[in-house]
Amino acid sequence: MMRTVRIAVLALTAVMASACGRSDDSAVPRRTAYPRLELYADSTVTASVDGVSFDINAGADTAALRDGWLDIAYPRYNAVIHVTVRRLASPEELEEAIANRVQRMSLNLGERTAVASDFENEAGFTCRTLTSLDGGPTPVQFMAYRADGSLVSGVADISGPSEPADSIGPTVRALAADAETLLKSLR
Repeated sequence: MMRTVRIAVLALTAVMASACGRSDDSAVPRRTAYPRLELYADSTVTASVDGVSFDINAGADTAALRDGWLDIAYPRYNAVIHVTVRRLASPEELEEAIANRVQRMSLNLGERTAVASDFENEAGFTCRTLTSLDGGPTPVQFMAYRADGSLVSGVADISGPSEPADSIGPTVRALAADAETLLKSLR
């Protein structure tokens, strides 16, 4: 009886040791695969809307559908950054427009979390970006204003599915970087 138990324990130990030490190099596919995003090059060109100039990604397409607007299209990302430029006549109008834009950014965000970044660029624009890696159709939003009444605002709009968030993370980070480049270069 003791001998049978010993043989069983030794056999079980041998099986467990061989299973743990076994190296299986065969790959197991994931249930869902997300394609690798081919990023646009870091080169920029200058764009201008209503006398305000800024740098945009050289690989993006642009369209000015009406005065004061510029659409910066990223076909690889299925995304467009919509940029608007307004010139406001008085400090009160500027203050009201800024408050409206802040409210709009909050409403666009909804229940999602976001990271805000505030800075002033060399041309005197006070800038704010709002980036949400939680997904959603408008994960990147921004605005900039200057004492002369200039107000620049924008939102990145992703077409198609914007969930799950980890699948669009690289796109959101790329669009946020381009939005920051645009804001830093405002003049």
